Amino acid sequence: MPASPKTADADRLGRAVLRERLGLRPKERVTIECYPSSLPWAAGFVREARRAGAYPIVHYEDEAAYWDAAEHGQADLLGGLPAHEKAALEETDVYVFFWGPEDIARRQRLEGKAQSALFAYNPQWYKVAAKADVRGARMAIARATPQNAALYGLPLDRWRAGLMAASLQDPRSFLPTVKKLERPLAGHGEVRITHPNGTDLTLALADRPVQKATGALPPAKLRRQFGIMVNVPDGSVYVSVDEKTADGTLVANRRTTNSGPILEGGRFTFRNGRLADYRFSKGGSEFARIYRAATGDKARPSFFEVGIVPGMSGMPFLEENELGTVTVGVGGNSAFGGKNDSSLFQYLTVADANVTVGGRPVVRGGRVV
Repeated sequence: MPASPKTADADRLGRAVLRERLGLRPKERVTIECYPSSLPWAAGFVREARRAGAYPIVHYEDEAAYWDAAEHGQADLLGGLPAHEKAALEETDVYVFFWGPEDIARRQRLEGKAQSALFAYNPQWYKVAAKADVRGARMAIARATPQNAALYGLPLDRWRAGLMAASLQDPRSFLPTVKKLERPLAGHGEVRITHPNGTDLTLALADRPVQKATGALPPAKLRRQFGIMVNVPDGSVYVSVDEKTADGTLVANRRTTNSGPILEGGRFTFRNGRLADYRFSKGGSEFARIYRAATGDKARPSFFEVGIVPGMSGMPFLEENELGTVTVGVGGNSAFGGKNDSSLFQYLTVADANVTVGGRPVVRGGRVV
């Protein structure tokens, strides 16, 4: 088993998140949800909350007990929001969620109906939390477990150290890069992405709001129901694109590791604004199954994104946040300013690419210019 985090590291992370990112104030009520492997991190947040004069409680989920229910027909119990848990949420000011359960591959092996039932609470949870003016953070460091390190082929200690370093970065340090990207991505214009690996893709901007994720929680996000929780770490600038314009090919040199299957060696080819072909060296059959089952106009380009977090590389769930990486999505984009309500949300990421907007360089060799 890996060594538990040092007390000083857990306290340092708790201080950075609670005080610098979430602005914890004295007398506020803090709820910290965690699983066994993240309990030492949660303890650091408890200590730092009390040092700030706040009142923390820990909502603990035992991993073995979780799987006992999930694998024996009780996923609906895990996916509910019972009255006493709802009452606690209604009395919470700050919520910290350490991702769980700890074994991602085990969850993915569950049949689809059970997986859906596990997360059925989500819409109601956000509705209650938004009404209570909760602000919070989801902690990616909880995903660095022995089971997940084996799944993604990563040394656990290196993964954890990288997440720790990225989580401690001040989101304000990303703002100069954000400003470099916001102006060219606003309005109309042709986006061209190229890379020596065969990538040459053209998209079109559609005069839509440019979104940014920095891991901080500005007041504007608190006015959006699903914006009350930030990811730590996080960092990208993105915009929904014209759904009817896309031609060419994007070849990924980063994995896609969202909540679905691991996708490697991905290639999207668009013709006349539609996804005409897709290929993968790993995960292709799983992608095809998801694509076939998706509803709506799933073949349309959906978004364009540039990562802004320096010093981060090859971390699962965060590939598109690496500084200068370029990500292109396909499927629905109505959640962030687009017009497509398709249920599909998939994407590919390429690092060290070149990007021009209206013929002017924006990213050169993975460097934001």
